Amino acid sequence: MSVPRINLVIVGHKDHGKSTLIGRLLYDSKAIQQQKLDEIRTELKQTGRGRFRFAFLLDSLEEERRGGLTMDIMQTPFKSRKYLYTIIDCPGHREFIKKMLTGVSQADAAVLVVSAREGIQDQTRQHTFLIRTLGIRQLVIAINKMDLAEYKENRFRKTCEELEPILTNLGYKNIPMIPVSAIRGDNVYNKSPRIKWYKGPTLIETLDENITPSKLPANKPLRGVVQDIYFHVNNQNIIACKIETGILKQGQTVVFSPSGQKGNLNKILSFGTQIEKAEPGDSVGLVVDGAGDVKRGEVLSHSDDQPKIVKSFTAEIILLSDLRIMNGDELIIRYGTAERKCRVIRILSEIDPVKLTVSSVYPEVLDKEGVGEAEFLTLEPTCIEEYSDFPELGRFVIEGKKGTAAAGIVLKIN
Repeated sequence: MSVPRINLVIVGHKDHGKSTLIGRLLYDSKAIQQQKLDEIRTELKQTGRGRFRFAFLLDSLEEERRGGLTMDIMQTPFKSRKYLYTIIDCPGHREFIKKMLTGVSQADAAVLVVSAREGIQDQTRQHTFLIRTLGIRQLVIAINKMDLAEYKENRFRKTCEELEPILTNLGYKNIPMIPVSAIRGDNVYNKSPRIKWYKGPTLIETLDENITPSKLPANKPLRGVVQDIYFHVNNQNIIACKIETGILKQGQTVVFSPSGQKGNLNKILSFGTQIEKAEPGDSVGLVVDGAGDVKRGEVLSHSDDQPKIVKSFTAEIILLSDLRIMNGDELIIRYGTAERKCRVIRILSEIDPVKLTVSSVYPEVLDKEGVGEAEFLTLEPTCIEEYSDFPELGRFVIEGKKGTAAAGIVLKIN
């Protein structure tokens, strides 16, 4: 029986110990290969820096991060008694937003790291706001650096009290908070003899008890994203498609939107082998009799439950670069595999990601790295969806001259 998988993102202020916590999780779970540990020990011996210590492992991981080699180590899966966890490695919040909203990585849950000594910072509020905006509902908080707070219970309680109104304001309830010291290993994988006043579970036990894998939305209406078309393969055209929601079965009548091309599903192919059905997450090849000119970016559905062709929508957007958005701007948005032209009808509000409040109503401009809500008019046939119903088709990016300039989620189809 396979072990259920959890994609975990660890966020928080850059100086509150995210990397240390990641290193501790990997080290205590014995996820780091012995060869890597031997390499560090050899280097220490050759350079005369003494015996192996956990801090040297962190130095090695940080060197690999700076060198762009984080995929092999920082994303090493680690096991608990219940799950196989993979950490989505995002050095900064801009990379995190981009990965989440472009669909490169999808987190099942988040760990917010807050220093017991420094307490809540502006970046703490920003990251909490971002994970809520990006739809992450499963959250655990690690109150880190308890060693620097002399393991005092009142320091832990005060930090928890400061966090409560922020979490409540964003709709989070009963979020578990655990006192830890990642550098010393207290309450991460193993219970700490230095925090005797804390009787609760460790961080990894809390994750196992409170987090569940994202359920594949098989019970929702069928939606698939056309990724490519392969012409004249064994005298048939094959439509490459990723199933996002619902179940697709051989023999069904399917429609591709917004073109309206319709046909009977003759074959479903998986790596060249014919199968009878496809489920969420499957990337398959489709042979559809009667479907005409299907293009990349179209949305697959059953004929009796098709997506709407959207004329306008309201979205929450996050600017990731120097892009400024003004009323009347024409933009290119990407959702799924589609690219469509849109116009900003009006900016409804600007949101302060630190205070978590509306800072301006109906502003003329949303400046770089701003957050706000806006109404968009589609200038081409568009089958975007509300994020709450179909996350894969409800998030989009806005393209700028230098690549992805902004990202958003659709709040409402108007």
